[in-house]
Amino acid sequence: MSFSNRWVLADGTLNDEPITIRYRDELESELASGKFSQCVQISWNAADVDPQTGYPSTSELIKIDDFNQKLMNAIETENHALIVMVIMCQGINQWILYAKDTSQLQADLNTIPTDTGLYPIEIVAEEDADWTIFTQLRDAIKTQ
Repeated sequence: MSFSNRWVLADGTLNDEPITIRYRDELESELASGKFSQCVQISWNAADVDPQTGYPSTSELIKIDDFNQKLMNAIETENHALIVMVIMCQGINQWILYAKDTSQLQADLNTIPTDTGLYPIEIVAEEDADWTIFTQLRDAIKTQ
């Protein structure tokens, strides 16, 4: 299965704070497959936030982007999981992804190089076979 690589970008405000959301479009076949039932949210709470924008500083954004690329390579190459949404607001970058199996996902995450140190991330997972978390967020964005 080859994942859609079409992303939609939305910028706006949430509680008077800037927010940027990217989500993958055209994921109907992945959702319909029923194979990706585990919703996993990975959050990076930036240590250095630009007070003017509320977004992570430029140096922190470089680290976040580097992790994003390594994350995609680790989990999507073998179709074990796919990133469906990325949210940035109030100094937090959050990835929402769907995985086939959390044990396999953990093994994939453990392959991400940590040559520059451990990443400041938190991970939570829950069953979401209908992709309710993703579709509710996506549909809320589309109606704005």
